[in-house]
Amino acid sequence: MSWQPFLSVIPGSVPADLAIKHISYSDISDSWPMKDQVLEQIDDISQQLEGDPTLEAPEIFVDGQGMRRIRYRNKLSEQAFINRPALEEWRCQLVPTALSLWSVQHPLAERLISGREIDSNSRAWFIHANDAQGVRSRAKVMSAIADMYINNHVTGNWISLACGAAVPVLRALRGAKLRAQKFTILLVDHDRQSLKFARGLATQYGLVEGHHFQLLMRNLFDRMIFSDKLVQELGEQSAELVDGLGIFEYFSTSEAVSFIRHALRLVKPGGVLVISNMLTSSPQLAFLLRCIGWPTLYPRTLPELRDIIIAAGVDLKNVTVTLPSDGVYAVLEIKVKS
Repeated sequence: MSWQPFLSVIPGSVPADLAIKHISYSDISDSWPMKDQVLEQIDDISQQLEGDPTLEAPEIFVDGQGMRRIRYRNKLSEQAFINRPALEEWRCQLVPTALSLWSVQHPLAERLISGREIDSNSRAWFIHANDAQGVRSRAKVMSAIADMYINNHVTGNWISLACGAAVPVLRALRGAKLRAQKFTILLVDHDRQSLKFARGLATQYGLVEGHHFQLLMRNLFDRMIFSDKLVQELGEQSAELVDGLGIFEYFSTSEAVSFIRHALRLVKPGGVLVISNMLTSSPQLAFLLRCIGWPTLYPRTLPELRDIIIAAGVDLKNVTVTLPSDGVYAVLEIKVKS
């Protein structure tokens, strides 16, 4: 891992008053066979889609037997799935739930969470697709940030909003446990299955429910966007660390502003809020949205993120944006002054 913090002054791309940290990590794709060929293949699909905006994303429908199926609406997408049965199963049965991320976080797993064996063609995309690399690198950024806060406290609290399967946060918490530090995490999500999976993973890591972690099923749109009910329920300044790593890019601009305002109320003085957003410059964005057909999200530019931060009432001096070298996500670290 390497990083160089600086205030960027690149005209038109990065706001000059936003602190940017560029970082690079080693990734499983670095040493895996056929990387260049697979990336070239995906890049070609993405470029063709960029060249023809009329090509629509595939859609998922429920057939007469109640099974989720995929309907292709462009040939590029159809050809992409045809020799990748695990990818098709993943798209139909797991996307957009957080359980779909397991396959890109653990691309060497023998099977999808749904049970289907991962074929070699699907595995190559889970390993090498740019967005898959981005999911892994944003988790590493958050783990590094969390590690700083965990190491600086003997005890503390972490609230993970829309935690999903909670893979990166539980890994960090496991590290704290191994260092004999008492850092408790509250895992909040609206999806019962994701929380159930998180409980199982935490147990595998030797974490004890009620001691190291707790689960809370809540809908953030109802309780963190359109109201502050979750803040009232949990209490203001209740955690040193709050994250919304996998949810922020699903909020509209006004929703994103509301989320930051409410989430920051949960952070103790001296603590931090961590969020991430896919960038509009993500190298294979067209592939993700119109070949794979990932559901609607809001990729953003750094100036757009800056405007949201300011609208939420945050001083830019308290914000650091980390940009992994894969170019997929911006990870925002918003500090609350002591």
